[in-house]
Amino acid sequence: MTGGNQQEPGSGATRRNMQRKRNRIRRLRLTAAALFFVLTGSAGAVLGSFYWRSPAFRNLVNNWFKPKNLYTTITHHDPLAIYNPSLQFPTNQQHSMNLLILGCDADYVHGKPVPIATSNGRSDAMMLCHVDFDKQSVSLVSIPRDTAVHIPGYRSISKVNAAHEWGGNQLTDKTVYADFGIMPDYTVAAHFSSFQKIVNAVGGVNLYVDKPLNYDDNWGDLHVHLKPGFQHLNGYQAMGFVRIRHSDSDIVREQRQQEFLQALRKQLENPKNFLALPDVLNAITDNLQSNLTLEQMLSLLHWSTTIPRSNIHLSILPSYLGRYFVYTNQPAARKMLADVFFNGDQSQVQINVVPAPTRLTRLAMAPRRRIQRRTPIR
Repeated sequence: MTGGNQQEPGSGATRRNMQRKRNRIRRLRLTAAALFFVLTGSAGAVLGSFYWRSPAFRNLVNNWFKPKNLYTTITHHDPLAIYNPSLQFPTNQQHSMNLLILGCDADYVHGKPVPIATSNGRSDAMMLCHVDFDKQSVSLVSIPRDTAVHIPGYRSISKVNAAHEWGGNQLTDKTVYADFGIMPDYTVAAHFSSFQKIVNAVGGVNLYVDKPLNYDDNWGDLHVHLKPGFQHLNGYQAMGFVRIRHSDSDIVREQRQQEFLQALRKQLENPKNFLALPDVLNAITDNLQSNLTLEQMLSLLHWSTTIPRSNIHLSILPSYLGRYFVYTNQPAARKMLADVFFNGDQSQVQINVVPAPTRLTRLAMAPRRRIQRRTPIR
């Protein structure tokens, strides 16, 4: 005997459930068919070109056609719905997360543009980033590359940029946690070859050069020769703009790096750069070292373009300038890190960096560079 509320295999309720499933599958198939015809049309010619130009784009398209992702796209009426951070990150990271962004150099064979394969490269640029999905905000704190730290596993005082050279992303994560008390959830290391490809893919960036910048380094294959003025820089020129430091302090260079990020974001927002998507994807997948998946990177990139520029906060870790090292101004740094990462609670910030010498003159934070808005020099 069966209970009164149970349905026989051929009951009406069972048939209705099966019918709903068949309808759902039919809708997914119809959507896939429609997308196929789009891909074979005039608009599809562009997407078809993307498909063959970029292995990363092919992987994204193949992933998008999975039934689960098609269902999400149909439900939200948005082809980018699957790149919502809430679908790409675990539950404990759907409110906020910490990223470590590194720009790394490479050692080259002297006098030749040939990188030494065994070198991880030093982190010429280092930014701790707090992403707050609830507040729709991003806060970046630049750490000067010459900051004096204790690198785990090494006894001597070292510059923070050496951590990547000695142990890649993992040792850099451990160093940031040991010295500043912040453990990155994810780390992205971009070598400057990738940097150049991304900038060139979006057609270059517009930046203001406040004074002549000239420097030659054969070991690092870096040759910077930039004239003053607001101008359009290609990938190699932009790399020189963010890397050169021999005519300025680390603080000024950090400011230039942040100016570059703002200029790159503006280029990425330009609809004209849609056609550059395959080249950007290729540059990302070929040269970035990260524990983020490509889908997670795209979800962060898409999300970041939807937030107001006023919600992007850039700062530089308060520091003192020494002869060989940059020393962290611990009281000011503790307050800054607490404000960015712990809602102002300084008790949660554990700074264990090398203390500054007692007679060290405080490095006054350089005034923000005045950016003159003029027509770029072409």
